[in-house]
Amino acid sequence: MKRIYADLVLLSIALIWGITFPVIKIALDSISPFAFNTIRFFTAVVLFLPFILTNKNFSVRDVKTGMLIGVVVFLGYSFQTVGIEFTSATNAGFITSTYVVFTPIIAFLFFKVRITTEEILFITTTFLGLYLLSGYSGYFNFGDFLIMLCAVAFAVEIVIISHFSKIKNPLSLAFGQVLAVAVFSAPLSLPSSKFNLNNEVLTSLLITAVFATTLARIGQNYAQKFTRSTDTAVIFSMEGVFAHIFSVFILGESLSFMQYLGAGLIILSVIGISLLESNLER
Repeated sequence: MKRIYADLVLLSIALIWGITFPVIKIALDSISPFAFNTIRFFTAVVLFLPFILTNKNFSVRDVKTGMLIGVVVFLGYSFQTVGIEFTSATNAGFITSTYVVFTPIIAFLFFKVRITTEEILFITTTFLGLYLLSGYSGYFNFGDFLIMLCAVAFAVEIVIISHFSKIKNPLSLAFGQVLAVAVFSAPLSLPSSKFNLNNEVLTSLLITAVFATTLARIGQNYAQKFTRSTDTAVIFSMEGVFAHIFSVFILGESLSFMQYLGAGLIILSVIGISLLESNLER
């Protein structure tokens, strides 16, 4: 695969991730967050099976490790899905993307990886961007707060996966994480009285389970072999932008000038710290 085609695959993944925010928000009018995640990830588990069963390096032990990591992944998706109920899909998209910026902080806390001066700068501009995105008030509503916890959880996931992926089978780890989210979400979905599998919910499940979870994860693992890490970093930073674009057209959402400025600072910080990390890996 040529680099340009690999980049197009990654761009398609970022676009798919972006559209999930407004479609999930619509679905949550008819189904509870945990019921939604239960169906989404059990569907992904089934779709993963053909790839798992034909993988020569598949390891049950690695799946168990993936399930342990999946505890953090479960928290991330739980915070995100519940948070989307209480904030705009646009805010959810931009705030979720800050997991890239939280990653060096988590790496320092877990493994004492030194935080550089440049990383401190990007972390600072990220929080300034979040302040402006909150409406220039500094007040974060409940949904924004949950989405920020989601970003922290995803940052923890990245740090842990970066450690284990060097010694474990990546596909087995991914399968374990997806399975864990499904299993942990199921008991929490039972008390819910909101469960209506209408067209909006089914469409959202199709997009999130098939495209955003299964195909996106497999496509990412494949495409990244044929492109540069810097390309991946910049392309994936577009997730928040796509989330806003789709939220404008699907939900009619909009931002003020100061909120756009805050979103811009977040995007620049995510790109900056991603490029910095990519250069450090060389």
